[in-house]
Amino acid sequence: MDIIVRTVSRILFPLIILIGSFTALHGHLTPGGAFPAGAIIATGFALLVLVFSEGDVEHKLTRNELIDLKSVSGILLIILILSIGATFRENLLSTQIPLNIWSGGFTLFSNIAGMFMVITAIVLIIYSMVRE
Repeated sequence: MDIIVRTVSRILFPLIILIGSFTALHGHLTPGGAFPAGAIIATGFALLVLVFSEGDVEHKLTRNELIDLKSVSGILLIILILSIGATFRENLLSTQIPLNIWSGGFTLFSNIAGMFMVITAIVLIIYSMVRE
């Protein structure tokens, strides 16, 4: 690839990560959440795979690390849903005031865990498509 394309992708990748992180962190107050944030960040990794070789990108983030991250994210999401979810819903129903913005409780944490699950799934798909 051209040096200009590589340089622009190096500049854009951190911005894409920042936008995806912002989408995940504000998903309980604005449109967005785990899936859009994960798709945005995975698009950044897709940009790196297209511009650089897959070996260069996989050198920094291997398939085994992605699978481990996906497993930990899934376990964290299950723990959040089972333990905190029931308590949060009971408190929310008793304290919610209509037309006020509320913090979202554990939604932020579930957005982050879900975001990592989406990122790992899409990047693994991209790795598989590039290898074919």
